[in-house]
Amino acid sequence: MEPDTIERLPEILRSYLSEHLPNARNVSIHNVSRSPGGNSRSMWFFDADWEGEAPIAKQLMFRANESTCFRDEEASLEKEYRVFRALQDTPVPVPANYWYERDPSWAGEDFVIRERVEGDTNFRDLPPTSQQAILDHFVEILAAQHNLDWEAMGLSFLGAPQDGPECARMVVERWERATKRELLEPQPVMTATMAWLKRNLPTEVDRIVLGQGQVGPGQVLFRDDRVVASLDWESAFIGDPMSDLAYLDFMVRPLVGDEVVEGLITRYGELSGIPIRRDNMRFYTVFQSYWAVSACLAAVNRFATGEMRKTQTLVLGMAAPRSFLRRMERIVREDAA
Repeated sequence: MEPDTIERLPEILRSYLSEHLPNARNVSIHNVSRSPGGNSRSMWFFDADWEGEAPIAKQLMFRANESTCFRDEEASLEKEYRVFRALQDTPVPVPANYWYERDPSWAGEDFVIRERVEGDTNFRDLPPTSQQAILDHFVEILAAQHNLDWEAMGLSFLGAPQDGPECARMVVERWERATKRELLEPQPVMTATMAWLKRNLPTEVDRIVLGQGQVGPGQVLFRDDRVVASLDWESAFIGDPMSDLAYLDFMVRPLVGDEVVEGLITRYGELSGIPIRRDNMRFYTVFQSYWAVSACLAAVNRFATGEMRKTQTLVLGMAAPRSFLRRMERIVREDAA
């Protein structure tokens, strides 16, 4: 957001809530602060108070559409809002999303106002017993998520594959287009990885599900060793459940070890009724590395071309690519040997 918009944010929020809460009087805004999380989009916490009745929480979050790495073709704020709304009153715990605002006269860009849920995201520093309890609960949620009737929930707008083979093909083609759009210079490892992905598209998918895209620690809030909110749905998709399972494996195996992860995968299969397809998981491990580098390249592009001059954009763009590139190169080389 522009500096003058940030300076005026308390008054913008006060005016917005006053207009959208007709039974609330004397609305006041307090404790506006930038969230330390949310690398892709800026988020601001704030408290609201008023006289009268209003059907929303008083601890809230403002999330702006301005993105350091994603464009609306791949991950729009409106898409995320619609997914959050569809997930209300399901086994997947999500914060209440109250408004999605398109009118730029308020803050210069689209934004969402949602409930702020109290919880922690610092999974890495927890004792092993707490990590295990949180992951056990998360796997229960993930299994329930993959059994939701996404068509009845109105989520076909995410792009529904017609069959198993189309699941991987759709996401690969989408992110190949995005990567080509953002490249500032040749990236041989990305080119070789895309060729590998096209050669190894999974064809066997046992159930087409609602996937989150980015799952597990870092994407959830927890409290008292229980998951209390699933946070990031901007990468939501309809497709192969092994994609989410591969991301979870990729994120937590270095933290909790092989035995715990294998137990989680087995438990997921028991709870969801979905067979575990290891070849599909391996494919999506490579794809997710490709996706992560693509997002980072987009951030570098935006900074280098002057589209976005925030230091946060450059930090995000430079932080991750080397480790992901090495992972992709290793797998591509192993298969070529």
